[in-house]
Amino acid sequence: MLRDEVRKYTEYELQYETQRELYHYSCAQAILHGSNDYYNIGLQPKTLKLIVPFGAGMCTGNTCGMLTGGIAVIGALFAEEMPTQNLNMKEITRYWTEQFESEFKNLNCSLIKEINLKPDERCGSLILKAADILEEVVEKYKDDFTM
Repeated sequence: MLRDEVRKYTEYELQYETQRELYHYSCAQAILHGSNDYYNIGLQPKTLKLIVPFGAGMCTGNTCGMLTGGIAVIGALFAEEMPTQNLNMKEITRYWTEQFESEFKNLNCSLIKEINLKPDERCGSLILKAADILEEVVEKYKDDFTM
């Protein structure tokens, strides 16, 4: 399961929830790194660094890093070379976004945390839930893989 791969990147957050200095990966990184492993995408370490600024709502509490990490995965799995050929990828991205918002009740990092977490909780459990949703989305569209 994708959740198991993503868990490897959130284990420190799950273990040391209140000690942020011990975390190794953001929400966006956990989703992309775990998916890279699970789907054998083949992204190299330098390429994986591209997602770092998307964690914590692009470091501003805005658009959630779990969402943007998932969008990066969808791009890696489903994007075509020519922008005009990306109709399936666009549909998949819309579907992922709808499923994500349905579960977390918002797309905004700060509001997702406010709605879904207790004051002292961190996002580890939410990241695993996002991984479950992303796996369902990818499974639904797996016949459209471009890799």
